[in-house]
Amino acid sequence: MLGDSEIQDLGRSLGNVLHENQQHHENLQGLLQKFHDLLDTYNQLKSDYEEEKEGRERYKKLVRGQERNPFALVLVDGDGYLFKDHLVREGAEGGTRAAQLLNDSIKALLSEQLGNQADQCRIMVRVYSNLLGLSKTLARTGLVGNEARSLSSFSSSFTRSQDLFDYIDAGDKKEGADYKIREMFRLFVDNNQCKHIFFAGCHDAGYLSLLTPYRGKADRITLLKTASFRPEYDKLNLPVREISTIFTSSPPSPPVGGSNVIPVTRPVCRHFQKGTCRFGKDCTKLHIMPNQPFSKPFYENSTQPASFAAKCRDQEYYNRNLPKMSSKSQECIALNKDGERIDTYCPMPSPEEWELYSRRAKRQKLCNNLHLTGECNNIDCEFDHDPIEPACLNTLMYLTRQLSCSRGAGCRSIKCYLGHHCQKDGCKGTKPCKFNRQGHTLDLQVAQWVTPIENEDGSLVSDGSSEANSTADQNNTAAFNMKDMIQL
Repeated sequence: MLGDSEIQDLGRSLGNVLHENQQHHENLQGLLQKFHDLLDTYNQLKSDYEEEKEGRERYKKLVRGQERNPFALVLVDGDGYLFKDHLVREGAEGGTRAAQLLNDSIKALLSEQLGNQADQCRIMVRVYSNLLGLSKTLARTGLVGNEARSLSSFSSSFTRSQDLFDYIDAGDKKEGADYKIREMFRLFVDNNQCKHIFFAGCHDAGYLSLLTPYRGKADRITLLKTASFRPEYDKLNLPVREISTIFTSSPPSPPVGGSNVIPVTRPVCRHFQKGTCRFGKDCTKLHIMPNQPFSKPFYENSTQPASFAAKCRDQEYYNRNLPKMSSKSQECIALNKDGERIDTYCPMPSPEEWELYSRRAKRQKLCNNLHLTGECNNIDCEFDHDPIEPACLNTLMYLTRQLSCSRGAGCRSIKCYLGHHCQKDGCKGTKPCKFNRQGHTLDLQVAQWVTPIENEDGSLVSDGSSEANSTADQNNTAAFNMKDMIQL
């Protein structure tokens, strides 16, 4: 039989075992609780990771989608940026031509910004204007008819000609076009698919607040210039470009011979137009309303007599009145009713054509005789005889037309490539223009076509007395470099 001390020892041992078991159980429960907590945390983190992963995948798909269809946006306030007169006058055909010219010009400007990536960008154009009010204004100048919304044939043709081009009637409310342009700008300025915005609204200082937050963002915004470009926009530190082949650089011209045209022989009083002229009837300036059409005289200058006053002719005038290059003009010479020679129309080269010609002429001056008449009889000719691009040929022809033929309107040589009257846009007859008064006032109405001197009696005139030789450009003076072009 166990003694009391042994029984007590066994009791203490049993108590220790029970305590250890209890402690082990508590430790096990704590460990299990930590495991469950850790498992819950893991599951939560895993869920967050999966959501983040899905979000990244959606973002990648969105980015890929935005990169898939890049475009450049052109916003035009059509109430301030007017298309060239000759384009508007041509109606539906002019709208198609305007859209094509604008598309080509924007692609060229976009290449300056994006380089090779520009080829992947489509061009989106939004033109907003008060179509009714603009039609009335243009009707007063004789560019469109007098019916309501007579500009619609031009605008609808502009819209149809390109997939992403829209000429939109913003209504007759004062801020209609402004509101549309502002909202379109805000919608796309931070859009990754929109690679660049060309903004044509710089005639109105009201857009400054819209563009100011993007000061200096030359990689996103380019300003397009017009005649009424506000100088405040220069402070935005944004690139400014001009598309002179599309947007007019002056107000619409009045109809020729219209009864409502006021001839201006003195400056216009701007104070009267604002209603603040204090001189009243004693004012020495002309009092006419801002929208009242008027004709401007050919201003007198130091190189012409005081009696020399004629209307200033522009490219639209020459395009409308001069005969075009044709098979007939290559065989015969056009004369007016006074027997004076009329040149065929020679359009002003585009900036791209100027640049192409400049690069070519810097290497070596082109031979005018070879490229413009098809032959050069000088075996020691030092000028460039290599084939040239059509753009270079057009520019060379335009430059030689700026040089006055010594025989003037009496020249009858079909090989004479010099000018027989002025065709320079807006020329006032001052230096450096080479033409006299007759060259700026010549009647351009074709009355007859005559046989050139080379083809008279079926034979060429002798070299010693050839009228073609009398007008030849022996020194190749028309092969100008870019500095010469600027002086013209």
